[in-house]
Amino acid sequence: MGVFDIEYFNKNKENVNFDSLTKVLSRSSFYQYMQYLIDSNRTFSYFFFDFDDFKSINDVLGHHSGDEALVIAATRIDEIVCKYNGVTGRFGGDEFFAIFENLTEYDDVWKIAKEINEKVREENSISNIQLALPAGMLTITIGIARFPKDGKTMDELFEVTDKALYRGKQKGKNCFIIYNHELHKDIFKDKEVRKLDVKNLIDYVFVSMTDKDYSLNENLKHVGTFIANYFGVSIFSKNYNKKFEIIYSNWKMKDPSYVDEKLFLDLKASDDSMIFMYVNNLNEDNELKKALEKQNVHASILISCQTKTKLYGYLRVDSKYERIWTKAEKIVFQIIANLYALLLEFKNEEF
Repeated sequence: MGVFDIEYFNKNKENVNFDSLTKVLSRSSFYQYMQYLIDSNRTFSYFFFDFDDFKSINDVLGHHSGDEALVIAATRIDEIVCKYNGVTGRFGGDEFFAIFENLTEYDDVWKIAKEINEKVREENSISNIQLALPAGMLTITIGIARFPKDGKTMDELFEVTDKALYRGKQKGKNCFIIYNHELHKDIFKDKEVRKLDVKNLIDYVFVSMTDKDYSLNENLKHVGTFIANYFGVSIFSKNYNKKFEIIYSNWKMKDPSYVDEKLFLDLKASDDSMIFMYVNNLNEDNELKKALEKQNVHASILISCQTKTKLYGYLRVDSKYERIWTKAEKIVFQIIANLYALLLEFKNEEF
């Protein structure tokens, strides 16, 4: 378990209870600690964890395997939480939570959430779990809020982490969402929202991009608008030949000018077709960071549109918010770029 505030621990150690199965804090003890931090006006980040498709383990492998999975996952979560001096608790069932006192900077929160997500996905000893779970492994979705930035009471924090978690489930699970008021305030769990998995999104892209009633660029605009809205991005555009052409935007970009692809390509690592990055992760003197900050862009993807014989240009996806790019987003945007390039070649059209 993570490190308690010393004052709180000394006063309440006899009343602190633990979950009998996973050995992390019980729900009531976690709530008491959280209320203490709020009453003391101490800043913290609140993580709410929900396991993806957990019911399948109980249904396919039985409740013994379900309990084993909970213990494995809770141990892995708590290992990372303790590493950063946090506290882990169990809400009940397959839901857990954690608090990190005096840790509210976006970059720090993002780093810890990513580390927890990756840790939970590691191989485990449960036989046939790959057959029981759609992802073939244990995965979690995390909703995150920061006190007092996102809420000043427990109920307010619960509400916004619930929205963030719900958004993560909509986006394909196995991800984490750091609450952003502008982006997530209108999410309501009781509103009927159509959920599309990656396969359905890919089907939509293929059908829409090959619609013969419209031109290829009109189809790209339709697809770009839908996907950008679905994933909550700000700008979907083309970046090519020293030109910057906006296809879809829900926001007026500050200084909407061309940014040299070379600045992106200098960051390229193992992925030959896509560069995805977060402005806040770049060094202060990085030229790309300076260019994107000038446009007020906080996260960006550059995807090459190319066939085996020709590079046509790049699609660019930008967010005005601090965020991560999920696996589902990267897959879908890559497929749009690949299909667009193939159709350009087939129709002998220019980018």
